[in-house]
Amino acid sequence: MLDDAEFTAIRAALDLIEADIAAGRETPIAGDEDVHTFLERLLMARLGALGGKLRAGRSRNDQTANNTRLYLRRMARELSAGIIAVEDAIRSQAAKHVETVMPGFTHLQPAQPIVLGHHLMAHAQSLLRDLQRFADFDRRFDRSPLGAAALAGSGIVNRPDLCAIELGYSAAAENSIDSVAARDIVAEFLFISSLVAVDLSRLAEEICIWSSKQFSWVRLHDSYSTGSSIMPQKKNPDIAELTRGMSGTLIGNIAGFLATMKAMPLAYNRDLAEDKRALFETIDVLQLILPAFAGMAETMEFDVEKLAYEAPRGFTLATEVADWLVRQNVPFAEAHEITGASCAIARNRATISQA
Repeated sequence: MLDDAEFTAIRAALDLIEADIAAGRETPIAGDEDVHTFLERLLMARLGALGGKLRAGRSRNDQTANNTRLYLRRMARELSAGIIAVEDAIRSQAAKHVETVMPGFTHLQPAQPIVLGHHLMAHAQSLLRDLQRFADFDRRFDRSPLGAAALAGSGIVNRPDLCAIELGYSAAAENSIDSVAARDIVAEFLFISSLVAVDLSRLAEEICIWSSKQFSWVRLHDSYSTGSSIMPQKKNPDIAELTRGMSGTLIGNIAGFLATMKAMPLAYNRDLAEDKRALFETIDVLQLILPAFAGMAETMEFDVEKLAYEAPRGFTLATEVADWLVRQNVPFAEAHEITGASCAIARNRATISQA
């Protein structure tokens, strides 16, 4: 639709418009419906009728779908880098504690002795799956919606695959209606982000417990803690608490957006503009949480001696006693009962001696 001279003129005008907007020399007016009409108005003011050629074969629908897709694929990579930083911090801590024994819990009750490094790497394993989910997400939405126009394609855009390759996609989307109507890309991004927050929150909860005076298993660096405004002795695990709290916001965003999507007839509806509110907040929260959490995790100091002292308390070696009996040819069900009775006797004797 454009000869070389027209293309050069439009491209140069768009570059100048970008600079003018960035400098604050151009701003929207009340008559601009949205960013698309705002830019077209500026282009036609500078190039006349030539500026009106830019819209040929396009719709705001496929442009918005494309911009969202490119943006989320880029943000998936950037957030993945933040997750990797947290992973590195956890791995670094785990490497220091491959022989540090600590109590392992189920139901928040002492269960069996475990190794601190192994426990920390369990959290790293969860975050690794989140990284894999973002990679899967990127592959799944590696299709360009441009050329779908409003919903039925365009008689002008007959090679959308060429544009797709230029924009870094592997191919054009298969269905024009789905291209502009689908927002599962947003839902999936919000879900993965909320799962990242939940996985971080689980470790944050343990850090809050471990750093309490009752446990005193870990000391947090002052850079990632605050004091009390009234109690001089306090040292609060702020980053862990904020991470735990903000995870609720991300869970709410995915739940709210799914409620928006559930009654959307094909193809585009203006309701779908609500995806930006949830997306931008979710991304802002993770960009805030991830570097702070990585710093907190990297600078934690564990009390190795206290962890070792606590490891056998609460009869956490009882399972090993039962296993030993099994190796003496005692059926496990019977070994379980014998060991449980032995623990009860020991517990009662300890209570009597303390009295």
